Amino acid sequence: MSEKKKPTLYIIDGYGLIYRSYFAFINRPLRDMEGNNVSAMYGFFSTLLMIIREYKPDYLVVAMDTAAPTFRHELYEPYKANRDAAPQDLHSQVPKIHEVLEAANIPHIGMDGWEADDIIASLTTCASKQGIESIMVTGDKDLLQLVQTDVFALRPPRKGEKKYRLVGPDEVLEDFGIRANQVIDYLSLIGDSSDNVPGVAGIGPKGAVKLLQEYGDLNAIYDHIDEMTPSVAKKLISAKELAYLSRTLVTLKHDVVDITDFSTDRFRMDSVDWEKAIPLFEQANAKSLITAVGASLPASTQSEEDEKEDDSSSAALAKAGTYHAVVSLDELKRLLEEMAVGGVMAFDFETTSIDEMVAEPVGFSFTNRSFEAWYVPLVAGGEAYIPAEQAKELLRSCIIEKSVRIIGQNLKYDYKVLERWGVSGANLYFDTMVAAWLLDAASGIYNMDYLAEKYLGGYKTVHYKDVVPKDSLFSDVPLEKAVNYAAEDADITWRLYEKFSKALEKRKMVSLFEDLEMPLVKILSDMELRGISFDRKRLEAFDTDVVKRLSDIERQIYEEVGHEFNINSTKQLQEVLFQERGLPTGKKNKTGFSTATDTLERLAEIDIIPRLILQNRALVKLKNTYIDTLPQMVNHQTNRIHTSYTQTGTATGRLSSRNPNLQNIPIRSEDGRKIRDAFVPGHGHTFLSADYSQIELVVLAHLADDAGLKEAFLHGEDIHTHTAALIFGVHPDLVMPEQRRIAKTINFGVMYGMSAFRLSNELQIPRKDAQTFIENYFARFSGVNDFMRQVREHAEKSGKVSTILGRERAVPEISSRNKMEKASAERIVVNTVIQGSAADIMKLAMLKVVRAMEREGLKTRLLLQVHDELIFEVPDDELTTMQLLVKREMESAYELSIPLRVSMEVGHSWGEMH
Repeated sequence: MSEKKKPTLYIIDGYGLIYRSYFAFINRPLRDMEGNNVSAMYGFFSTLLMIIREYKPDYLVVAMDTAAPTFRHELYEPYKANRDAAPQDLHSQVPKIHEVLEAANIPHIGMDGWEADDIIASLTTCASKQGIESIMVTGDKDLLQLVQTDVFALRPPRKGEKKYRLVGPDEVLEDFGIRANQVIDYLSLIGDSSDNVPGVAGIGPKGAVKLLQEYGDLNAIYDHIDEMTPSVAKKLISAKELAYLSRTLVTLKHDVVDITDFSTDRFRMDSVDWEKAIPLFEQANAKSLITAVGASLPASTQSEEDEKEDDSSSAALAKAGTYHAVVSLDELKRLLEEMAVGGVMAFDFETTSIDEMVAEPVGFSFTNRSFEAWYVPLVAGGEAYIPAEQAKELLRSCIIEKSVRIIGQNLKYDYKVLERWGVSGANLYFDTMVAAWLLDAASGIYNMDYLAEKYLGGYKTVHYKDVVPKDSLFSDVPLEKAVNYAAEDADITWRLYEKFSKALEKRKMVSLFEDLEMPLVKILSDMELRGISFDRKRLEAFDTDVVKRLSDIERQIYEEVGHEFNINSTKQLQEVLFQERGLPTGKKNKTGFSTATDTLERLAEIDIIPRLILQNRALVKLKNTYIDTLPQMVNHQTNRIHTSYTQTGTATGRLSSRNPNLQNIPIRSEDGRKIRDAFVPGHGHTFLSADYSQIELVVLAHLADDAGLKEAFLHGEDIHTHTAALIFGVHPDLVMPEQRRIAKTINFGVMYGMSAFRLSNELQIPRKDAQTFIENYFARFSGVNDFMRQVREHAEKSGKVSTILGRERAVPEISSRNKMEKASAERIVVNTVIQGSAADIMKLAMLKVVRAMEREGLKTRLLLQVHDELIFEVPDDELTTMQLLVKREMESAYELSIPLRVSMEVGHSWGEMH
């Protein structure tokens, strides 16, 4: 900006900011409690509030596009014709954004026949005439043509940066190598694929910059065309008409609006009335925006009523609590007795590690009310406070002897630390993380910081990294800081509990939460604490074999190619495959033609090198992921591996495992078996594996109530042979292996919305044949087709789907106008109902089996849950009892119209059972 302070006009590129906000959260969309996407609305107004807070504009206006065609469409019909329609859940947020702008009295201008960019250009011209500096908030490079001494662009942070960047004439020259007044001609040469501006084919950014640096502008370039190399001259001559057409398309109009005075009420910042936007933010459940608005309001605008402590208001939800340090045993005893009277308390540990298998407590916090909590420091600032043993005994008395129910955020962590500390058998009552997941299974984000901001009026929690210096422990933190951080955890947990318990009741999910998911927290915690024995020597022998095989594969590759090269170098592999061996190229990316797995699988059918590369990659992945890693994950105290189960990791309800992920070990390969072979039972024990047979197909048959599909299960027939017999019209005894393989692929594929294209790829058959197989399938199993259609129709009406136990998943994309997005949502809703219901049954089975074992006083322990399989470590003398118990409990876990079947195996290693 200029040195002399001028008034500033901030012009928001409305749709640019809306789109950027939406796609910033594309992988983890922000949603309200009903599952509606609010990413665009949140991002738009968060940015707008940040601009106002940090840059303090004098005047403000939002420039918007309208749906009407512009003069550019009339001039050049293909203009912007290749753009996909905006996703429906983005499109649906635009009227809400307009509504907030209107309510808050924020000027916004959109004019049929003109683009927002033309409005922005006109506004900057008007501002310059009045001695006002313009700052365009935009990421659009087209608008850089407007930059001059009193017109700037405030551009979004670049990769690796956090702050917006102010771009003036010097920055344009630095970034692009051309002056701002050359941007129009630069765009005329390179074109713009997103807007379908043609440009000059073959002239890229580097070439365009070189031409403009040498000749100055488009006219001069064509005046000196005889000085250029023949190839460049040819490109320019053949596209001259398109170049000038492009210049007309990208040149912005400066006379679309005429604002003679920006100092009127319409544009002044003191005319903005954010308070009127608050009800609209409340409707969208955008609590953090309400807080941000509150922070931006001058104190004089807040009435006395606003300042009252109303627990139902967003301001009350977002206020900080009062936190106390408990530094005497007498006070700790009194407080814990008070908690015991209430019978329930929020609880949270502070420890030496995030790994609960080695973590030692340095303090704990608790509360049974909102906005107040207590922290008990065992050690703080390097100084000892409450003696650990006495604190532990008082805690045991409260939690175990007086049966106080525990509320926590990620309760598995605190439960496991309690168990290892010697406080065994806590009553896990309410996990706020699990509740948040049930209420919004599609969110994928359930940490306390996010939940507090989303559900507690935009509350900003104290972050660990801001309290604990790098390379320090929480026990090093001075007491005052430790109290504010640790007690806040208990307070926020309690506040979330109060909110979520009401929401679960309103959504009729209390039974699902209390009777299924919360009991599972304890079962999973016990499984994780127990771990599984691991025989390093077995894996070492396999490692030696894998290293030799990798060496042999490399040698074979070099012999076939005729020279050595770096197999892991994408560039060198591209040269070998596509230049030296002349293999057909596929899709192209930034580094050249793709060498991704799907490409290599296609090429492997015609050449040995891609086949060998795939073998090499599979072995390297196996070695890096398991062979080298698993031995390092053996706990030194227990000599067992302790995986961690994520209860909130999938939107369907299935459990996932990490550190290590035991569910991803290859099931059908010999190499996968050798890895599983290193997992062994303890001395005097045997592994028992119990696996639901085809549970997802059983669930599909039950839900679809299809007689043809149910028949095979009711008669104990092989479902894939049965399906093959029906779709190929042959007797089951005459079904060929290839026909069964096709039927099996279709059986599982229909649950995932498999297309003829995908089926043809998987089976390597013509697409026409694949389409015929699918049509025959649905003709024979019409009930399945009807079921899938009904699920999709219900989802379109309600925006969500649910499983047999009432687990919900919001899928608002089902109503999208974007065909790809809608098709994906249609696959998701069907799969969620089937896979989610199967997950419900597996969880019920785990509960029933564990409770039956406890009733009968057995010493057998459940170790692992992998997909549809449970693995038990069974004392040899309990094996027969367990086989009968497991079969009985799992097969009666849930009553379907066709029986659940369980297959069992025993072995002295995990690999031995498969």
